[in-house]
Amino acid sequence: MEWFEIYWRGPYTLDSAISKKASESYGVYAIFEKSRSFKLLYIGETYWQTFGKRLKQHRKEWLDNVRGQKVIAFGDVLLPQGKHISYERVTDVEKALIHYLRPPFNTVSKRGYFGREILIFNTGKSCSLDKVICHDPGLINILKKSFK
Repeated sequence: MEWFEIYWRGPYTLDSAISKKASESYGVYAIFEKSRSFKLLYIGETYWQTFGKRLKQHRKEWLDNVRGQKVIAFGDVLLPQGKHISYERVTDVEKALIHYLRPPFNTVSKRGYFGREILIFNTGKSCSLDKVICHDPGLINILKKSFK
């Protein structure tokens, strides 16, 4: 089983997220509706392009049609020493997050996750995301007890 840390930054307003300088890291992002709390709307990944460029595409395609104030959190995918980032690893993290969290605006990966067995630790400012995500519910229960 591989483990990943996602270090979350934000949340940022949509306009400030789009205008932010490109991150040097590879990662995932979460779009939330901000009301009294953070309601997760969408999870995405950026490997071949910047966060800002991807968010501009979402804005043009669907994001401006969603009511309410939207905020964005960026997550840098960090690996244990000696492991190398790859497109496959980043997309496995994205797919696992989508499968586990089931954001309403994602259309793929909700029915099943068929990637590598992974364990995800959400650190930093992860808004309303669970701190530990894994395909194995028994392992999640053990880890959640140890984090209390």
